Amino acid sequence: MPLRALALVAAFLALPAFAQDWEALRNQAEQDSQALAQLQRAARNGHAEAAFFLGTLYAPPICKQERTVSKSWDQALHWYRIASDLGVAKADFDLGLAYEKGLGVSKNPVLARYYYRRLMTQAAREVGVPAGRAEALGTGEAYPRDSVTGPPPGLE
Repeated sequence: MPLRALALVAAFLALPAFAQDWEALRNQAEQDSQALAQLQRAARNGHAEAAFFLGTLYAPPICKQERTVSKSWDQALHWYRIASDLGVAKADFDLGLAYEKGLGVSKNPVLARYYYRRLMTQAAREVGVPAGRAEALGTGEAYPRDSVTGPPPGLE
């Protein structure tokens, strides 16, 4: 990653967490089935941050004390994809990492690069980089918030 792109990602990750309440609910859902049901309901209703945090609940390498779910790459990646399609840059990072390392999927450097570039585009937008410049740092295409879901045909 170019130094400028890394700086943008670092700035994005340093922003105050808008979704602190969703993260708190995710942490509560580790032990509480009612909190889990609330998080699942929000994710199914299209709340992007809820979908992301639900993915983290299922992700095997996140070592917490979940008692309400069984760890599952299939479930984690399912929710990460939904969150990614809804514009959550953290989900793009987790998907990029999954394809880079072969976590729950076959290693695929093309898909890993695709999701990392989406991350850079979204992170640039989150920190206020003008749209044209944000796309130039990432995929070079508009971020698919509502019209396109998942990677372009032929990548997956």
